[in-house]
Amino acid sequence: MSRAERRAFGHLYRRGNTWWIRYSVGGRRYRESSGSPREQVAADLLVRRETELGHGVHVAPSVKRTSLADLHQLLRDEYVVQGYRTLARVEDSFRHLTAHFGGARATSLTLDRLNRYVRERREAGAALGTIWNELKALKAAFHVALRAGRVARVPTFPTLEGADRVRTGFFEEADFRAVLAELEPPLQAVVTFAYFTGWRIPSEVQRLTWPQVDFAAGLVRLEVGSTKGAPGKRDGRTFPFAALPALAALLARQRAHTDAVARATGQVIPWVFHRNGRPIRYFDKAWKAALDRAAHTGQGTLRVVVRPQLLGRVPHDFRRTAVRNLERAGVSRSVAKKLTGHKTDAVYNRYAIAPEQDLREGVAK
Repeated sequence: MSRAERRAFGHLYRRGNTWWIRYSVGGRRYRESSGSPREQVAADLLVRRETELGHGVHVAPSVKRTSLADLHQLLRDEYVVQGYRTLARVEDSFRHLTAHFGGARATSLTLDRLNRYVRERREAGAALGTIWNELKALKAAFHVALRAGRVARVPTFPTLEGADRVRTGFFEEADFRAVLAELEPPLQAVVTFAYFTGWRIPSEVQRLTWPQVDFAAGLVRLEVGSTKGAPGKRDGRTFPFAALPALAALLARQRAHTDAVARATGQVIPWVFHRNGRPIRYFDKAWKAALDRAAHTGQGTLRVVVRPQLLGRVPHDFRRTAVRNLERAGVSRSVAKKLTGHKTDAVYNRYAIAPEQDLREGVAK
């Protein structure tokens, strides 16, 4: 290594055939390679760093090396440590982000590049809400990286008008029955339970086990820590199924079915809802097919839509439906929220759920 050349700001020195720069910011020393055998290239790089510092935009070399893959890993680690249950959604979002941006550095993900991403995703047919979720995952990753000192700032993100629009999906009883008739029995049981309780299907209904069902007390329980929310905020929950004869009958049938399968197969079956003793994990394909059959009648060119309101419905609509049904039944909001697991009145405001009697009285005035 040659003797360093002192400058007003930093130093230049050569390591092998390559010129390097060395400078200090806030008491911390930084070294960077110019990647060139020419001293002038290193001198120009040092001037750029001095200019950046003068404008207050200095970014440490280690921060500049942070890539999209690094952001992905940081967010993945955060989800694992915190015990968040939507990691699969994050993975799906980053699959699309990586396909578009590749190995891009975090510092290169500017507003104009993000706008191009939105445009190309929309041209590819992605729903606005899907794109919004992908950007939300990326923004969350930037915030984690900022706390970890891996990025200097969070870039400005596009504003997608209408991406977080209110969902208006509710199941009237006739529509619910129509879809129910198109599902296989194991899935009929799952969606019927969700229709009455408003509990989340993937994380609460499908994972329900028999020790959580108390037939003597007429209660079904979710233990503390098993519900949605940040660690320490996952409250337990109970639902008095005995007060709803249809729900009580459903659980009684499931108990009898489980006992029959256990006797026939010799299995120990902990799950309330299962396919011949095996847990029900995914049913998106079956759900969409059932919706399609329930929404249409006829065959081939004679096939017509008879229930357009069913098109695009999602299982989460049962959650909104249960809230509205409880409201219609006159159940107080404080009690309804304890039953469904909503912690605030946001669901009522967001989905425009209001007591029908209040609306009638308001119009009468």
